[in-house]
Amino acid sequence: MDLSNLNEKDMALGCKYCIKGEKLVLYITGLCEESCYYCPLSEKRKKKDVIFANEKQINSIEEAVEEARLCGSKGVGITGGNPLLRIERTVEYLKALKEEFGSDFHAHLYTTPKFVSEKNLKLLKDAGLDEIRLHSSKLFNDFENFDKLDFLEKLKLCKNYIKDVGVEIPGIPNFEKEILDLAFEIDKIGVKFLNINELEYSETNYQSLIDRGFSEKDDTTSRISGSFETAKYIIDNFKGKLIIHFCPSSLKDSVQMKNRLINRARNVAKPYEEITEEGLLLKGTINFKDLKDVSEVLEVLKENDVEFELLNDRLLLNPEILEDLIDHLKENNFDFKFSAYISEYYPTSDKLEVERIPLVTKKPNLKLKKK
Repeated sequence: MDLSNLNEKDMALGCKYCIKGEKLVLYITGLCEESCYYCPLSEKRKKKDVIFANEKQINSIEEAVEEARLCGSKGVGITGGNPLLRIERTVEYLKALKEEFGSDFHAHLYTTPKFVSEKNLKLLKDAGLDEIRLHSSKLFNDFENFDKLDFLEKLKLCKNYIKDVGVEIPGIPNFEKEILDLAFEIDKIGVKFLNINELEYSETNYQSLIDRGFSEKDDTTSRISGSFETAKYIIDNFKGKLIIHFCPSSLKDSVQMKNRLINRARNVAKPYEEITEEGLLLKGTINFKDLKDVSEVLEVLKENDVEFELLNDRLLLNPEILEDLIDHLKENNFDFKFSAYISEYYPTSDKLEVERIPLVTKKPNLKLKKK
């Protein structure tokens, strides 16, 4: 059974937008009162009161709206930390996004039972929240003290205020019985879905997972061995109305992220930049040693109606045209010094460069020995 290829009807609406790269990930705060040993958050976010819109750290609602627009987002996933620890901020951002993009802009939120209250749920409902997902750390951290009745009561309370209510948990190996029992219980009270995420390691949770006996599935991914099999067992053995969806790490890495990058690249790419199949941007760059030499090159580009951008001593243009331009300069013996390269980078706000390919700007001067 290929758990990553389920029909779209078998997943929450927020998940559909996520897979298509059309969901803004709004990380509202890193503050959290749980201590999940499997938490993968990075050091720059974990336990810190910071806000991120996708990969960009932000300080205002305007920045969140702009990021959503650039990525062509049709919804938002509000996460953390625990968003309910900053309920006023959460509501403020949620209302602004709904007002900007309309009521069809789907919004879902992740939280834990501790701060689920009528007061908070009413605030979230009035702000336009469409979907809420609960997770209990005690299910895996401290199962003997996991208050299942309280968890179920909090889910029932959510159903009184929020349209779609679900549970989202990691697929922890050797917890098949506990997860399956929980699935049957939440199905009885009419919870809509159960999302099981493939367990992954990061630089912050790796040692904690290893200390508990977990191991890497392979050398090429961050997947934990046994997590896939746990999710498969749950899906194969559950009988009921509850929708159970498994989210493999490969889906996050190769599909969700890729689609989001492509969506953003289409909105931020300059006319001279190319978009790769992975959603990265390609551009050509010439650095001039002497600015007096720029005019000669610009004349060639203008004569051929080439799109370009001049930034101080750098000329930016299409990477394929750059290669043709260098050949042209060589053939016509342009006598000035410059360097050139093709750059591949992320279309995100930090414009992280992943590769730089230098181009040969001088004719080789080879003295070969005669045979």
